[in-house]
Amino acid sequence: MQKIYFKKMVDLNHQLHELISISVDESIRYKMETNGMRAVGSIMINGEYKDTQEKHQFHETIDLDIFALFEKITDKRDFHVKVEDFDYHLVDGNLSLVIQAYVYGVLDDEDRVVDTVTRNEEVDPAEEIEKLLREEEKIVDVIPETKEVTIQQTRPLEDKQVDMPVQESEDVNSDEDLGTYYFYVVQDGDSYETIARHYKVDEYALKQYNHERSLTQGTIVIIPYMI
Repeated sequence: MQKIYFKKMVDLNHQLHELISISVDESIRYKMETNGMRAVGSIMINGEYKDTQEKHQFHETIDLDIFALFEKITDKRDFHVKVEDFDYHLVDGNLSLVIQAYVYGVLDDEDRVVDTVTRNEEVDPAEEIEKLLREEEKIVDVIPETKEVTIQQTRPLEDKQVDMPVQESEDVNSDEDLGTYYFYVVQDGDSYETIARHYKVDEYALKQYNHERSLTQGTIVIIPYMI
C-alpha cells in the first residue's frame, strides 16, 4: 500500500470568513498498459463558505494520473486509489487542504507528498500535458466497462493546523508539480537516462510515456507519478 498526501490551496480571494461545509469526492478510471496499470481521474473539492456578508460556493479539482509498474503491483484486481481522509486550515482568508489517499494493491513504500500549488508562468504545463496525452496509444481497459468510483468524505468544521510528513526533495528550478504530473525542461546534455535517474523512475517507462521523441534543449518532458 502506498500513502499519498495531496496539498491543495483553494484561492477564495482572501474572502473566507467562515467555512460552512466541505466535501471531497473522487472519480477514477483504471487502465492496463504494456508494463503497468494506471489510475486516471480527479479529486473534486466542493464546499460553501461565508465572507463578511454572504454565502458562496467553491469547486476545485486535482487531476490524477498514477502509474504503477507490474513489478510494484501485488494484486491487479485490488489495484485502486481511495481517499481516506482530509484536513484543512485557514490561511489569510483562503483554504489550505491536505488530502490523504491510499493506493491499494501495490508494495508498501514510504509516504509521498504531492504539492499542487506551485505554478510556472513561463510554460503552460496543462496545455503541454494535454498535447502529449492526445498522442498516447490506445489503452485497453482492465474490464470491459469503465469503472467509476465516487467517494465522499465529510469532516466537522474547525480551524486547525495540519501535521504533515516531512519529505526531502531536490531543488530543480525547471520542474514543477501539477496534480500528479511533473514536467522538466531539457537542458544541454540531458538524456532519458539522466532524467529517469534524477526523478527515480523507470527509463523505459519514461521513454514510452513521451513516445521516445528526441530530446533537445528546451524540450518539455512529462514525468508521471510512478509507484
